[in-house]
Amino acid sequence: QAAAQTGPWGARPVAEPAPAAIAPPPPPVEHVWHIAENGQTKGPFSKASMGRMATAGDLTRDSLVWTAGQDGWKRAEDVAELAQLFTVLPPPPPGA
Repeated sequence: QAAAQTGPWGARPVAEPAPAAIAPPPPPVEHVWHIAENGQTKGPFSKASMGRMATAGDLTRDSLVWTAGQDGWKRAEDVAELAQLFTVLPPPPPGA
């Protein structure tokens, strides 16, 4: 048996091991998107790029999009991650 270490104030408490450092969660995976337009595939595009394209009118609710892990091509408005791009678009300017 190991002898307990004693100091001037009695037995020293056994040191508790330091808690293991908790690793931060991995950053969210950002999908890259492809668009089918006029029989051609365009991309890859980031979600930020897709947002700019939606604002410019180059990406519409009916645009066909695909990302890795997705089951085939889908309309942009049918993909939850992209559908939100169309809910924040301002109306067309007056006289447009």
